[in-house]
Amino acid sequence: MIHRALCALLLAMFLAPVVRGQHEAAASQPTTLPTQAKASGDSTEEVADAALQETQPPSIADAMADATTHEGLFRTYRDARAGKVFLELPGAGDAGVLAEFLYVQGLRTGLGSNPVGLDRGKLGRARLFRARRFGDRVLFEEPNLAFRALTDAAAERRAVAESFATSVHWGTSIVAESDGNIVIDMTSFIVRDAFGVSSVLRATDQGNFQLDRDRSALDVAASLSFPDNLEFEAVLTFSAQEPGRHVRSTTPTPTAVTLVQHHSFVRLPGPGYRPREDDPRAGYFAISFRDYAAPIAAQVEKRWILRHRLQRAADGSIAAPIVYYVDPGAPPPIREALLDGARWWATAFAAAGFDGGFRVDVLPPGAHPLDARYNVIQWVHRSTRGWSYGGSVVDPRTGEIVKGHVSLGSLRVRQDRLLFEGLVGAAATGSGAANDPVQLSLARIRQLSAHEVGHTLGLAHNFAASTYDGRASVMDYPAPLIRIANGDQFDFSDVYGVGVGSWDLQAIRYGYQSFAVADEKKELTAILEEGIAAKRLYLSDEDARAAGAAHPLANLWDNGADPIAELQHAMRVRRIALARFGAGAIAAGTPTSRLEEALVPVYLHHRYQVAAAAKSIGGVHYVHGVNGDGQPGPRVVSGDTQRKALAALIACLEAEELDLSDSVLQLIEPRSFPGLEGFSGKSAPAFDRLQAATVAADLVFRELAQPQRCARIYDQQLLDPTLPGLAEVFTAVRDAVVERPRDPRRRTARLLGIRVAMQRAWVDRLLALATAADARPSVRERAETELVRLQRKTGDPRIPRFLERQESTVTRPTRPETPPGSPIGLEATGCSCGAQWQRH
Repeated sequence: MIHRALCALLLAMFLAPVVRGQHEAAASQPTTLPTQAKASGDSTEEVADAALQETQPPSIADAMADATTHEGLFRTYRDARAGKVFLELPGAGDAGVLAEFLYVQGLRTGLGSNPVGLDRGKLGRARLFRARRFGDRVLFEEPNLAFRALTDAAAERRAVAESFATSVHWGTSIVAESDGNIVIDMTSFIVRDAFGVSSVLRATDQGNFQLDRDRSALDVAASLSFPDNLEFEAVLTFSAQEPGRHVRSTTPTPTAVTLVQHHSFVRLPGPGYRPREDDPRAGYFAISFRDYAAPIAAQVEKRWILRHRLQRAADGSIAAPIVYYVDPGAPPPIREALLDGARWWATAFAAAGFDGGFRVDVLPPGAHPLDARYNVIQWVHRSTRGWSYGGSVVDPRTGEIVKGHVSLGSLRVRQDRLLFEGLVGAAATGSGAANDPVQLSLARIRQLSAHEVGHTLGLAHNFAASTYDGRASVMDYPAPLIRIANGDQFDFSDVYGVGVGSWDLQAIRYGYQSFAVADEKKELTAILEEGIAAKRLYLSDEDARAAGAAHPLANLWDNGADPIAELQHAMRVRRIALARFGAGAIAAGTPTSRLEEALVPVYLHHRYQVAAAAKSIGGVHYVHGVNGDGQPGPRVVSGDTQRKALAALIACLEAEELDLSDSVLQLIEPRSFPGLEGFSGKSAPAFDRLQAATVAADLVFRELAQPQRCARIYDQQLLDPTLPGLAEVFTAVRDAVVERPRDPRRRTARLLGIRVAMQRAWVDRLLALATAADARPSVRERAETELVRLQRKTGDPRIPRFLERQESTVTRPTRPETPPGSPIGLEATGCSCGAQWQRH
């Protein structure tokens, strides 16, 4: 009792300023008891007990008396009047852990700008959160899953866990407690820039936006509780004084950007899921981590593929089919195309032993597209055409996909229609015929739907799939296959593929087919060996997207097994389409200045096949294999093939090919409105035909003066003198753009102007190569040597100025601005998305 009284006395000394009166005289007295306690005669022990009670949080019933209670993954309390949401968590277990769950944040509403990328329905990366209690504080901590110990030995696991940092994302104080359960105020967690909107806007040069808390609020009505997930939303306003052009073009008042941010708390998937090992030949995205419990003779690096859980119940039925839902906000014809394309995957799952294991429906009324219970194909609008995405909410512990989420840009289908109208004329639009641009565009939407759903099933791109088995995969980027019949007639009967291909069937079998634990590795290896025997080549983003990519069959937006022959075919299609191009390329009543937008995809019809053919020059054939699988090692593309590719590229530089007829030029009038889809030039407002020719020629020049490609050409000839070297490549271009044509009919002033423009563009590329920091010194030297030869031929005054000065003083060469293509403003860049997001 004496000890308790002494403790109470000391506690009362610290609490005295809180409970005693505010008179100065009383405050100066050397007593530890409050004046009120002296007057009433309360004992020191009773006062201390009262003080202790004041430091304890109130009971949950008392604190939440004015809030409504909602049951779900965790119990929540919503106070609509105060605009707050509270979360109840169970008592703490080991290490103070109150609960574990998956956390995902995203955007319910978007900015509507493709270059910025803050789109409706965009999700962030799923994180494992642990709510931990420390005294009266609760922290949301993300454990470090990149470093693990896959062992039952607790000491080994602890050694790894303590060796690497974790990340605490948020902390708060406990506001109520009863019977071990605690309640925390979630409002500040929800009303914060969890998605990183400010950072995205700064990174895209849109201004120094900051979250304005006075113009932000939690949306209590959008707080939803379900047995396996909780959903929260907040209206967030970001302000800046000097907003960038993309914000100005999409926001009613650009200094205030208001978005709705979504948060999901998702129950961790239960036991029964078995992670599946990744293989470089399988074609899957994967989670990766280091296992420090691996035997010394084993690899520390572990990779598990991303896939949905798909299992059979005890009676043999499918326990839980994979179901995708299409956004009802898509217009009916498009909605049906999205349903049709996504349903192609049912065939692949049936082949993997899960007939009925995959289906697609329309999202039911009232369902939230960001609700973790729904795999969704969402229709997204932007101010310009842009990428589509296929992403997943993934359990970072295992790679299990909890939710697939597709975002499809709505303007892409209109660009496809414009492309086909340029080829066949707008009169066919809506006709229902085989060449109807609307029907051709819907065929592309079906393929795009299947492609993006494929990503959310765990599949990566396969950019070699267009070269075998017709079209072996919907995971390639498809170019429209336009055949030529009867000399000059376009055949659109097989413009886009229908259904999944042989690679898709193999990939789904690898990822989803069920095997006994003891047989799994052997069975998976058998699937891959079957693919090797059938020559199903797999090449993905790393093989295809880089400007200096080397594999001749790893290409975007191409067709066929022979990229060189396909370039020659694309040029024939282009030639026929340009000869027919006229006012009929746009619909009646459309402003005639829109004709330039229809001309661009026709004039640059060959742009992607140029890039595909160029990869044969200095190219290398290779496969992704494992030691012992019997596949061949890398081999250089033959000299004969490299020279055929060079000749096909040089043919694209004929001035006659780049010229436009007077009948076309007389149609292209100054723009009546700003736009992104035309050629920029120096003759504005009039159409600049020389700039258009320069852009088309530079498609070739940028491939032939690419630093990594030039380094390979140089190295390959050192090893094999029969292969073309840089001198041969540079001479071929010089002969095409500089040497005087023998045929007098090709020496007109009209064509000479195009040749002069090409000469300048080629000099620009060589100047850039000669000063490129990433170019090999021997390559830079040969570029300088070629510049000397060009100076003798052309008298270009920039060349001697460059040769006489230090490189640091040379003005950076200009590049012609190519109109948007793949799909807008991102010609040679790769996917922004990592293992969970792909864009197309």
